[in-house]
Amino acid sequence: TVPAAAFGTPYSQTLTASSANGGTAPYSFLVSAGALPAGLTLSAGGVLSGTPTTAGSSNFTVQATSSNGFSGTRAYTLGVAQAAQAITAFAATPSAPVFSPGGTFSVSATGGASGNPVVFASTTAGICTVSGSTVTMVAAGTCSLTADQAGNANYAAAPQADLDVAIGQAAQAITAFAATPPAPVFSPGGTFTVSATGGASGNPVVFAATAASVCTVSGATVTMVSAGTCSLTADQAGDANYLAA
Repeated sequence: TVPAAAFGTPYSQTLTASSANGGTAPYSFLVSAGALPAGLTLSAGGVLSGTPTTAGSSNFTVQATSSNGFSGTRAYTLGVAQAAQAITAFAATPSAPVFSPGGTFSVSATGGASGNPVVFASTTAGICTVSGSTVTMVAAGTCSLTADQAGNANYAAAPQADLDVAIGQAAQAITAFAATPPAPVFSPGGTFTVSATGGASGNPVVFAATAASVCTVSGATVTMVSAGTCSLTADQAGDANYLAA
C-alpha cells in the first residue's frame, strides 16, 4: 500500500522491490496497468511524485524489473483526498446597525477555492431574516448569522462560519409638547391641559410638574395652585426596540 495523497498538495513516495527468485538490485519501475492519479508520475527509480490535480481514487499496477531481468507486479489503490477550504472575512456592513422597522444591512464573506457561492442564513428569525446578502431587521437584539459554502469534486464543503451582529435599540423623541391654552390665567383650582406626541415605541407620554407650589398634574390635566411658572416634564419609556425618549 501507499499513503493517501491530497488534492493540490505535493506528494512523494518511493516504491521498493525485493526478489525471492534471484533478482538483483537495482530495480526499474513502470506502470503496467491502470493509471496514476492526475498530476503524479512514477520514475524508473520508483519515486511516485507530483501534485495531484484531481481528487478521487486510482487503481494501477506497477511492474518492477531487476537488473538481471526478473520482474514482478503489484496492484495499488491510491486515494487523493479533497482539499479543505474555509470561509473568511465574514462581516456585516454597518457592523453595529441600529434598529428601524424593516431596515436592512448587508453581509459579505470570502469563500474558498471551490468557487461555489457563500450562502447566508439567520438562526434568529425573531430578530433578523436574510435574503441573499441582505439582512432585514425584525427587532433589536443579537442577530445570529451563518455562512456556508458547498464543496465540489476537489474541495470539501467549508466549515460553517458564524457571525453575531448586535442590532441596537433606536432612539425616539417626544415632540409637540404644548399646553392648551398656552398662557392660562390663574384661578383657584383652575385647570388646563397638556399634550405631546410620543416616539415609535407607542408607550404613553407621562406628564409631571417640577414646581408643585405652582401647579400639579394628573394625567394630561394641570391644576393651578398659584400664579407663576409652571414647569412641566414629559417622559416616554422605551421597549425592546426603542430607547426611552
